[in-house]
Amino acid sequence: MSELPRQLSARVDEELARHITTLAPTGLSNSDLIKRSIALFAEVYAVAVENGVAEPREIPKLTAYQYQLPPKWMPPPPRTGALNIPRSKPSKES
Repeated sequence: MSELPRQLSARVDEELARHITTLAPTGLSNSDLIKRSIALFAEVYAVAVENGVAEPREIPKLTAYQYQLPPKWMPPPPRTGALNIPRSKPSKES
């Protein structure tokens, strides 16, 4: 395999722009969006080839998937009860 370039480029057509806009709420940079997209495509391809669904030069079409979301952040329960804050003692100098 030849050495890969340090940077890649792709023409942003209407379809790619629409996909980037769809993913914008994730907060990922365009670079991270591309990296994650390629990683996902590579995984789909590798699993399809490993399982004999596609030949090494075929591009499989993903027809089903499952989601696994990270755990939701849970705020701590509200604090209840009395707080005993010591009052500052007046200084003898005043």
